[in-house]
Amino acid sequence: MELRQFPNTDEHLIKLSDTEKSIFVSEVLADIGITEEIVETRRNTWLEIESINTLYWRLKDDNVTWYHFGSQSEGTTTFGLESDVDILIAQNDYRIIRDSNEWKQGFDNLVVHTQEDTSPGYCKLLAMNSQEPILMTEVEDDEMYEQGEDGKVYLKCDFLQDHVHVNSGEQVHGPAWNRMSAERGIDEDYVNAYYCAHLPSEAMGWIDRTKDKPWPKDDVRKRVIQSGCFIVAVGHKQSKDSRTEFRMSTTLGERILMFDMNISQIKCFVLMKMLMKTIVNKHYKDAIKSFYCKTTLFFVTEQYGKEMFREECILECLIKCLQWIYQCLKNGYNPHYMIESLDMFEGRLDATLREKVGECLNDIMANPIVALLNIPFDDYGSKLYKRIRNSNTDISEIQDSIRSKTGNFLSRAFVLWGLIEPSLYEDPLDIDLEHQIESNKEKLSRCKILHTQGDGFMQKATRRYIFILRANLSMLMSAEAIQKKCKLSDSVLQSLKQGSSTDAVAGRLKYATILMCVGDITGAYELLKEVETAYSDLAVVSVCTCSELVEYLPNSGLKEKALTFINTGVLYEHFCYCLLFVETLKPCFPSGWLDAIFRPIKSDEQQYNADDVMEYVSLDPKPYFYFMELMIQKELNNQTKALTAFQMLEKCVSEEPLFHKDTALFLLSHSLQMNGQVEKAKIIYDEACCLRKRNTGYTSSHVRYNN
Repeated sequence: MELRQFPNTDEHLIKLSDTEKSIFVSEVLADIGITEEIVETRRNTWLEIESINTLYWRLKDDNVTWYHFGSQSEGTTTFGLESDVDILIAQNDYRIIRDSNEWKQGFDNLVVHTQEDTSPGYCKLLAMNSQEPILMTEVEDDEMYEQGEDGKVYLKCDFLQDHVHVNSGEQVHGPAWNRMSAERGIDEDYVNAYYCAHLPSEAMGWIDRTKDKPWPKDDVRKRVIQSGCFIVAVGHKQSKDSRTEFRMSTTLGERILMFDMNISQIKCFVLMKMLMKTIVNKHYKDAIKSFYCKTTLFFVTEQYGKEMFREECILECLIKCLQWIYQCLKNGYNPHYMIESLDMFEGRLDATLREKVGECLNDIMANPIVALLNIPFDDYGSKLYKRIRNSNTDISEIQDSIRSKTGNFLSRAFVLWGLIEPSLYEDPLDIDLEHQIESNKEKLSRCKILHTQGDGFMQKATRRYIFILRANLSMLMSAEAIQKKCKLSDSVLQSLKQGSSTDAVAGRLKYATILMCVGDITGAYELLKEVETAYSDLAVVSVCTCSELVEYLPNSGLKEKALTFINTGVLYEHFCYCLLFVETLKPCFPSGWLDAIFRPIKSDEQQYNADDVMEYVSLDPKPYFYFMELMIQKELNNQTKALTAFQMLEKCVSEEPLFHKDTALFLLSHSLQMNGQVEKAKIIYDEACCLRKRNTGYTSSHVRYNN
């Protein structure tokens, strides 16, 4: 195999020591985003999104835990590598145990079982009686269980795979399903699994082997041992019992090990992946997987310790890793790091292919710098070439650019993966105010439990949602109090105030609406000033979570600041959510506003239909802000400012990109009618009705109806 050569490279390389070469290699990796800051931010972003998704499903009574694995969540990728997002969904209603002593009543208990002919890293799941700690002897549900030749009852793989609901454009590959999201612009791989609190029995060898090794240290080993494993619905290809065989995955422990790596180890790992994709896999497709590179890094670190991996000797470390892979190819055996008896080459690489891949690795090791210069991803090779020829290159501007790009990508990830939020109303058509209040109280109680039991990321997710729930509960309680002509309590007002800071403007607009209704015009006006200040910030991003599909309007001002916002935990404060109002909140609005907000949408020639009942109203906050400004200025009898607010509302509706233009048109129509422009108001109203007709049944319908 011939590597592309670069003119005049040798004359520059000959002047450089091995240390200088390593430093150049390392610095160019920093240029493309492999820095401590960016790696840490990537990890924290995906861990927080993980907790948000878990919270979302738990509050919907779905007992699952979401995990993000792979390069994106480990921070071991670059934009050029185009890594996908690996999502594992742990189904927690089933208790996976090692022996019957761990049986617990109230759970579906399944015992991990292996036989002499079970392949390493695989197992079966024995079904237990639900009433007492004994094994099930008869198949109670043939869709779920199967009786083996030994007479024992086993869980079928198909049962776990039945949790997979494949939509259009998604593909199933074994236990996983893949989705390419046009909105997210990234591949998503999903897999369902069960969680077991124990490592596989075959991992005992790893526990003993690493006791006296330089790495991992005792605290890391302890966390890995406690991390357990996942049970995935896929049997060994050569197994005669593949219908009832499951694979045991130690991905959680591997993530702990990856998170213990220093930046030079991560750089070494990224270099390995890039070289395999550029040189080896280009000729022999998928011969050396990224997971093999990760396993190699584990073994080499265990042997030499973390201290060997330093910036000034990164090339030496890379060579040691490549030598490990080469030796595996030569031996015809590639051991899994934690289950050493599991050969990852089995059924994949025959002797001929291993020899050819080994030749590729020999070529790389003979001249690693030339091999690295061939890397096309992120223009790494050309950037390294320029750095070697001109060591005085200013890298500060380059790194500012990659920080900005990374911040923009991660803020987008937050929006598209992390702004999934449980509905505040289980049934928007439920007009029982007391029931809605109790429902929100119950959600709040569960949220507090998750906050107490969760780690730092879950606590961060629940803390924010507790404020949202309290504010929503306070709106419902405000509606109840106003309806009964009672004074709002201090605790209700305090919760509304706390909820006003969970995003850039929506919480403040809701709070201001309540204050207007109870006659506190001054307080409402002060909140509108805060909203105006927020909208003057170019870093505010409009986000719509009113449907299952999250939509957003990115703002160029966010790009430069996004990474800082993520690192300081204030990103949510720069998101601008839509406003959602159900019918039970009508008492929270001044009577003169009701027609603008809750006006039934039906054309003149269409009779009102009982099935055409409004579920809820979604409003873009900016037109609602101008509408509120208009109503307040009218209340204060300030005609000049009222006219300005009206003109801004008109301009906003006609020129701004809106998620819910139909409801914005209703606000404008109502405002025109108040100004005596009845004919124009009717034209605008009809336009809104036409929009509503077109949107009926569409997932992003802006005003929801029960039809």
